[in-house]
Amino acid sequence: MDRRDFMRTAGTAMSAAASLGCGTEPAYAQGSNASSLLNVIWDKAPCRYCGTGCGVEVAVQDNKVVAVRGDEKSPVNQGLLCAKGYHLPGMLYGKDRLKFPMRRDSSGKLTRISWDEALDLIAEKFQAALDEHGPESVGVYGSGQWTIHDGYAAAKWVKGGMRSNNLDPNARLCMASAVMGFVTQFQSDEPMGCYEDLDVGDDFILWGNNMAE
Repeated sequence: MDRRDFMRTAGTAMSAAASLGCGTEPAYAQGSNASSLLNVIWDKAPCRYCGTGCGVEVAVQDNKVVAVRGDEKSPVNQGLLCAKGYHLPGMLYGKDRLKFPMRRDSSGKLTRISWDEALDLIAEKFQAALDEHGPESVGVYGSGQWTIHDGYAAAKWVKGGMRSNNLDPNARLCMASAVMGFVTQFQSDEPMGCYEDLDVGDDFILWGNNMAE
């Protein structure tokens, strides 16, 4: 067994073990091989933890994600996932996940409200700001995990609906410091090298990284 096969097998075991701690029943993770699960439906999706775009196969049983594994046909990761990718079920079933809107009162206490109440409150606050201060007083800070459809809808809402240009995603702002570092060190807004270097390189020097992970 080579390193790639080992990581693929170990990673599938990690995903099955992770699902046990994320609200799924033990029967959903039999042994260390997700393919041994019975009556599951495998589907494909991109991992959304970062912008690399690794292909993920997701096993669903009784409307719950019970395991994940890397997509061997993906040209990006060829069946491998990092530690974060193998723990994707935790994003769905983690105990600290916010599942409903909550409103903070003047005392700081959070109270659960309905989605209709939350959306009405948001619309009310946006409209009040627009009426009093104009389009430049509002803005939307988006997620780095937005899909193309999400970004398009947000742009239509902010720029078309509210006539504001104040729309930005975390994907750009979190890279601002990296851009300055790249330009300073490499004179270009991109890091040196590419994935192919891993196949043709003889020696690598790493800082703060573990190739085994």
